[in-house]
Amino acid sequence: MGIILRLRNYFDQSSLAFMRTVPAEMLEFDQRAKYMCKFGCKNYNRKYSCPPESLTVLDGIQRHKYRWAMLFATTYKLDDRYSRYKVRIINQRKEYEIQRICNEIGNVLDSYDISHLLLSGGSCRQCRECSLTRNEICKKPEIKQVSMEAVSIDCQKTMHRAGFDFQMPNNGSINRCGCILTNADELSSIYFNNIESPQSLIHPSKEQASEMCSRLLIEYPQMYDVIQLISLDEICKENPSCETCKHYGTNFSCPPYSENIEIGLWSLGVLWQWKKNDRKKYRYNIALKTIHRAFFSLGYYFALSLRDCYCDECKPCNYLHSEKPICNYRQILAPSMQSQGMSPSQFGQGKFGLELI
Repeated sequence: MGIILRLRNYFDQSSLAFMRTVPAEMLEFDQRAKYMCKFGCKNYNRKYSCPPESLTVLDGIQRHKYRWAMLFATTYKLDDRYSRYKVRIINQRKEYEIQRICNEIGNVLDSYDISHLLLSGGSCRQCRECSLTRNEICKKPEIKQVSMEAVSIDCQKTMHRAGFDFQMPNNGSINRCGCILTNADELSSIYFNNIESPQSLIHPSKEQASEMCSRLLIEYPQMYDVIQLISLDEICKENPSCETCKHYGTNFSCPPYSENIEIGLWSLGVLWQWKKNDRKKYRYNIALKTIHRAFFSLGYYFALSLRDCYCDECKPCNYLHSEKPICNYRQILAPSMQSQGMSPSQFGQGKFGLELI
């Protein structure tokens, strides 16, 4: 049986909705993905399949210059009556499922001696706890699964270009994808499609971002004094001088954890001023989280929050509690503007935040 027919049979018997081989140049890489991992995911620096360890795989991809990318995806329609807990469980199951599918497709290619590199959906789940947390070598390097995002692939734009839309945050469905890189020309004609994607890639505009600024000011008058779009070119930047601060090396928001962010990867920012108050539900960290969620929901998948000075949510911060620390409040984990050489005082009196979109 030929490889194409074998993969077609597998596709028909699996839960896959889409499979297509495209030129590798159609993969969309975005260097902002590593910051999404660093400031949003508990697995950063705690799994071999995740940044910064996974960036060595990215280097290998760039050196190898693969010709083809086989992309495949599953989709699952959610019921409006599902609880948030049930959606989370389903999401986890679909992640396990796409990783199983990745392994099975990889086994098919191995049986035909087709050299390939497998990129999965989500972080590797081959071990209950990754040995990286104990500074030990990977126990299962032959089946370790590195995710597409972990090598800076923008899954939304890549799958859109291939013909199966992804949307973040999801809209009533869960889509999961994987990718196999290869130079095998015999796989170049693959295009199987059972179900059209129920999702649609969001293309946020500057006008929509401006409208969101106005809407948030109206909805949260107790929390914000100012919310406005600004060009990042307008911001004065200097060399960070955090070494003399007592929080240096003791807080996730401060160097060395939060240093050397390539601000130039973004072009637009949302500058906001917190309205100082003593009410817990309107505190600064809630304001920061509200801004980030609002612009992420618009389709700014790589939005990154910058805060005014160090984070005081936990006293003390658990950055020093272990060699591989995890922030307990990743929804508000954000580098300080000062750590990037930005002085908030240039914006005026008060306490500010900046959302990079």
